[in-house]
Amino acid sequence: MKFALVLALAVSMVAAKRVGQNPACPNPNQGRQCLIYRDQCSSDSQCQSEGKGDICCLVNGCGRECMPLPTHKSCPDPGSYNRYCFAFIHQCDSDRECERNKKCCLVGGCGRSCEVV
Repeated sequence: MKFALVLALAVSMVAAKRVGQNPACPNPNQGRQCLIYRDQCSSDSQCQSEGKGDICCLVNGCGRECMPLPTHKSCPDPGSYNRYCFAFIHQCDSDRECERNKKCCLVGGCGRSCEVV
């Protein structure tokens, strides 16, 4: 009876730890069940403020650690906007300043802005 209670508690802890995963994080479901978690971070902002990475991800189901944002998506070609500009206005300097699923891109040679990629 005690074993079943401990097992149920452990399973609920595993399920609770997986809630709140940043969608940019890799899939942590590697078939591992862990009873001990070793978290190196608790939030994306902690990773960024300590300079350890961009996002706090659950890794291999056994703890959270700071990771860089995946860079598999790229900005559109700046020439594809068909714009000619007289002034350069930068709305961002890096992807960190953009909302989720956006990148800081050079837009038509007019400056950088957060764009959906």
